Amino acid sequence: MTLTADQSPAHAPTGAAADFLAQPVDHLSNIPWPFPDELEEFNYSVNVEPARTPRRTRGGEWGRNLVDLGGAEYASIMAERRRILDADPSRVRIRPGMEIACWDLLLYYLRDLALAYPQFMHLAELGSGRFHWRNDLLGTDAEFTLGDAATLPSGPMDFLAREVPDDLLLVVERDGRLYFDAGVVTFAAAWSVSFDVGMDMYEIHSPVPGLIRDGIVARAEQFLRRLPADQVYRRVNWTLSASDSHKLDVSLEELPEWGRDIPAMVRDKNFGSARLRIELEHFIRLPMSGAVTFNIRTFMASLDDVRRIPEWSAQLATVIETLDERIAAYKGFLDYRDDVVAYLRQPADPC
Repeated sequence: MTLTADQSPAHAPTGAAADFLAQPVDHLSNIPWPFPDELEEFNYSVNVEPARTPRRTRGGEWGRNLVDLGGAEYASIMAERRRILDADPSRVRIRPGMEIACWDLLLYYLRDLALAYPQFMHLAELGSGRFHWRNDLLGTDAEFTLGDAATLPSGPMDFLAREVPDDLLLVVERDGRLYFDAGVVTFAAAWSVSFDVGMDMYEIHSPVPGLIRDGIVARAEQFLRRLPADQVYRRVNWTLSASDSHKLDVSLEELPEWGRDIPAMVRDKNFGSARLRIELEHFIRLPMSGAVTFNIRTFMASLDDVRRIPEWSAQLATVIETLDERIAAYKGFLDYRDDVVAYLRQPADPC
C-alpha cells in the first residue's frame, strides 16, 4: 500500500486539480436552499426526493453529484476534518459485525467519486479484490485489497472520511428496528457520534419535537426499509449556528469551543455573523451488505450572505418568525429569533 504525502496539506495540485481549487468562493452558489419558493411556514416532514438531479436556485446550482466537494474550500474542509480525526479517533465508531458494510461503503463512494470527478479522482480495479485510488486534489495515492484492513492505514471508514467532506452513517435492521451501528462524524450539530451509536431511530430522534408523535420517524423507517439498491434519495435539513465563522464542528465534543458564541453574538448584536446551517442528506442501500448509509454534507452561509438575495432573506425571516416555539427551542435560537428576523428584514448593505 502506498499513501503519498500522508494526505498532507503540503501537496501542491497541478492541472485540472489546481484549476478546481482556484475557483472563487461563493457560499450561496452551491447551497441547497431548504425551502420551496412558495413555502412560508416550516414543519418537519420526511421530504425525500431522487438524488443526483441538479437543482437551480437563486444563488446557483446544487445536487448534481452524490458528493459535493465544495470547490476551492475542499482542501481546507478536508484539512480540518483530518485534524479532528487525528485529535479524536472516537469520531469513528463501528460496532461489531459492521466490517463488511464499511468496506461496502468505501468501494461505493470511491467508485462514485471517480465517475463524478474523472479529471482528478481515479479508481482502478486491479483484479483479485485489489484497487488503486488516486485523488489529485489531496495527493492521495493508495493501493488496497478489499476486506484486508492491513492494506489501509486506519480502516475503510476512516480512510473514506479523509477523502470526502460528508459525515457518514451506517444503519442496519435488527429486531424490527433500524439501528445506527457505524459512523464517522466530524461536523455534527450539537450531537455526538459516541453517544448515539447503537441507538435505534426512535431513540436518536426522541428529542425532536413532534417527530415520533406525528409519525414522521415511523414513515422514515418504512422508507429506509423499502429503499432499493439501485436508487439514491436525498433530503435537506436546516438550523441556525451562532459560530462567528464557517466552523462546521459544533458537536457536543467541542462544546467548550463554541458554547460561548451565542451569548457573545447576542451581547454584541452581531446577528449578521449567525450562520444558516444546511445539511444535505443522501440515502443509499449498499449493494454488497444491504446496509443503508446516509451521508450528511454541511453547508454554511452567514445571514449577511443570505441578505444578498432579498427573496431568500424575506423567506427565511418568515419561516423563522412563524416556526413553532418547540422547534425553535430545539434548534437553539428561540431566545434570539426576533433579533434574527429583524436583521433579515433590513435591506442588504450595498456592495
